[in-house]
Amino acid sequence: MLMRVRRNLCVLFALCGLILFGGCETTRLSEAEKAARKQEELALKKRYLERIQSVEESCYEALHGIGPSVVDFNESESGGYSGAIFAAENFYPFDLREAVVMSGMGNFVSVRYIFEGSPADEAGLLLGDQLIRINGRKVPRGEAATTFVTEKLRKLWLLEEPNYLVVERNGEEIALEVEAERSVSYNVVVTPFHNDVAPYATGRSLVFSLENAESLEEEELDYVCAFALVQNVMKHARMKGQNEFIGGVLDMAAAMSGVGVGGVFSSIGRNAHKAGFLIESDLLALYALAASGIDISGYPDYWAEALADRNGNFDRASQERLDAMRQVIAEIEQKRLNGEPIYPTEYLSGEWTLKDVRGRIADQDASG
Repeated sequence: MLMRVRRNLCVLFALCGLILFGGCETTRLSEAEKAARKQEELALKKRYLERIQSVEESCYEALHGIGPSVVDFNESESGGYSGAIFAAENFYPFDLREAVVMSGMGNFVSVRYIFEGSPADEAGLLLGDQLIRINGRKVPRGEAATTFVTEKLRKLWLLEEPNYLVVERNGEEIALEVEAERSVSYNVVVTPFHNDVAPYATGRSLVFSLENAESLEEEELDYVCAFALVQNVMKHARMKGQNEFIGGVLDMAAAMSGVGVGGVFSSIGRNAHKAGFLIESDLLALYALAASGIDISGYPDYWAEALADRNGNFDRASQERLDAMRQVIAEIEQKRLNGEPIYPTEYLSGEWTLKDVRGRIADQDASG
């Protein structure tokens, strides 16, 4: 009896082994199948990278046209601009690295885009050129290449004198002279992560959501690009950070005194003047767009759709923004009729507050 049980168990284990190994053999891919799947995956990555770069180019086109209109909004943010866009591989998601490298980019600074007729174009700079030196400054490679582009490169361009570049092209070093124009420029980063309707201005770059940007019409993209651009020009990100830092110091002081405030001062600092920042971004964006020859009549309608809740209603801050937009558009149109320059003199000549805009709206309603 015992022998029969053992024999049956052996037969059972053998059958299980055959099933298991047989299953493994049926799911194991051949080398040809593995190669085919790898090519399919690479093709998907290439298409995704092309989507990102297409949005990048659209954003850069919009910013290229609007930049000269905001150059005088904040003198400290203006500088030399060549009309060439530089990038490094770390500008793109890590999982697309293989496709990025195959497109000619790597852990170095290279030319990603050139505007036709720009100083860089006239100087002979070409797509894919690797930047080796600019005005005697050696350009780093590796992870430092990304930091160099986002934080240092735009400060190295000289105005009213030639900029001396050395680039590597097909293994050969080539010297070029570029006459930069005065403008403002920031790097565009397109992220696959979904965020708010408006792009995020970091102070050094402008971050766009891929899906959000792809859903915009050309004029709507102009609107959000101008909105983000003036946030960087007016240093909103830096001021928000300073407010939050001060709030953090107060939180720490309260904690050391034995009072637990749960980060309330940091929160207050983070949100301090938030409504004012948004309205300032809107009104300066409208002036920049109008001065660039872009129709601004649809600006409030775009934001109304973006800011409305499910029932089509607005919270108080959103309604104030929309009221301010319409007021500023009326001011701009009046300036056109009067033959005045389309420039936000009244908003840049000193401190203005949200109360000032409300007063303008009230005055217009009373006179209307």
